[in-house]
Amino acid sequence: MSDKGKEKEVKAPEVKGTARRDKLHAIQKSVQRKWEDLKINETSRKLNADGTEREKFMVTFPYPYMNGRLHLGHAFSLTKVFI
Repeated sequence: MSDKGKEKEVKAPEVKGTARRDKLHAIQKSVQRKWEDLKINETSRKLNADGTEREKFMVTFPYPYMNGRLHLGHAFSLTKVFI
């Protein structure tokens, strides 16, 4: 008897232990929903002392590598972002 006319049934691999992954996905979705509700990634225009709108800008700061001790220079560089 020949199996040429019959196709072999291909089974998907069984996925075990997805509870932890599912929980992490649920947490991620809830936090993203909260950020959208709070509009955490949106900014409002700041005003100068005379009431005119301040210019918007963005600062990127490379975090220090932890291959040495932190020193005052790290704090100096990071404070530029907040000023």
